[in-house]
Amino acid sequence: MNRVRIISAFLVPALLCVTACDKKEPAAQSKPTNTQTTAAADAPDWCAEHEIPESICTKCNKKLIADFKKKGDWCKEHDLPESHCTICNPDVKEKFLALKPKEGK
Repeated sequence: MNRVRIISAFLVPALLCVTACDKKEPAAQSKPTNTQTTAAADAPDWCAEHEIPESICTKCNKKLIADFKKKGDWCKEHDLPESHCTICNPDVKEKFLALKPKEGK
């Protein structure tokens, strides 16, 4: 009888730990953290992930790459259009931030 108590004293907490660790995350927490819930994310022509208009986002729409390369607008070092490259052209970031839809509009 003493063995049963000792075994159950260790077995029950161990089972509780195993079942507690197996719980799924709530739906609200399983959403990607980089998704914005602002007006910018809901804007019809705004890529919230890459912070540029969706219609020219080469990260989301690979078909656009050929057109930018054909125009000579391509940064080989950073693999995106030169006109989008905020590393080579820091002023570009301000241009796109000005285009970003404002919250509540």
